[in-house]
Amino acid sequence: MDVMNILIISPDAPPRRGGISRLVGLLKEGLERLGHHVTLIHPKFRIKELKFSTIPLHRYADRYDLIHLHGPTPLLSDLTLTISDRSRIIYTHHAEVSWLSEDVSKIYRCFHRFLARGARAIIVHSHDYARLFKEKNVIVIRMPCFFKPQSNLDPDKKHDPFTVLYVGQLRPFKGLDVLLKTAAMLEEVNFIIAGDGYLKQKLFQNVKNLSNVKILGAVNDKALAELYNSSHVVCLPSTNTTEAYGLVLIEGALHGCLPLASNLLGVRENISMLCGRVFQPSSHLSLAKELRLLSNNRELYVSLAEKSQRAALYYAMTYTPEYYVKKHEELFMKCISY
Repeated sequence: MDVMNILIISPDAPPRRGGISRLVGLLKEGLERLGHHVTLIHPKFRIKELKFSTIPLHRYADRYDLIHLHGPTPLLSDLTLTISDRSRIIYTHHAEVSWLSEDVSKIYRCFHRFLARGARAIIVHSHDYARLFKEKNVIVIRMPCFFKPQSNLDPDKKHDPFTVLYVGQLRPFKGLDVLLKTAAMLEEVNFIIAGDGYLKQKLFQNVKNLSNVKILGAVNDKALAELYNSSHVVCLPSTNTTEAYGLVLIEGALHGCLPLASNLLGVRENISMLCGRVFQPSSHLSLAKELRLLSNNRELYVSLAEKSQRAALYYAMTYTPEYYVKKHEELFMKCISY
């Protein structure tokens, strides 16, 4: 079969910004350029972290060669894996979600992985996540880098004041409260928050007395590149495993930022590849200790940032958007041919 008819079911999709949205948008466009027919559907109604849709209740088996399901999203991915023909499903497991309480989350995660094991194949983005399944039908496909490699950005040329950049959605698990507590401790360090989400107004209230914090809202790729160029550290302070990788860490490292992130499953593997640094999740004291060390020791910072930039350049040249699309096409073709 040379041309595939593919259905992608995702919790998010363009024009929404976010990691999953960017990935499914890339896959749709890339697979269509290769000549395949792709339909992308996603929930249209959402309230904060909750998404509502009748998508899982529809029957798709006769209309598509395969279903590429992205999750976990409570109910959306669970019902799809339960009701649909799982032999037609290729499932991408993006994160070990945490919601309501950690005890409830552990039960849900185990239940969801049990359902996912029935899929034709399981895609993950790190070996950390592959070890959660231990099945032969699990394949690791690295996250692609959306930014072109930058080789002329010398971390040693970055100007003071020492600046920490956060890029991402403004959602509870992202750990922005940790970042603000850290900012209150380090008045000599500047903090920039770029992103959008339903926590924005609350953040504006929380930073009123923090002169070293600036909230920009959503920015386009050109403005984002300029922010990376002028910042010293790109920080991902997420508090739980709903954060699973961190594309922004790669992007920032390409522009000479040192990646700094919570020591979380999947994220730590990305940080290791980028030669970045980790801190204890949910601990503003641990984050402040790292930032104080880096901001007070220019020589150490430059040495670490240059090493990280070299690692990111290799990553960006190896794990391109074209690589990501091609790996999916190869897996899809293989699954259909059996």
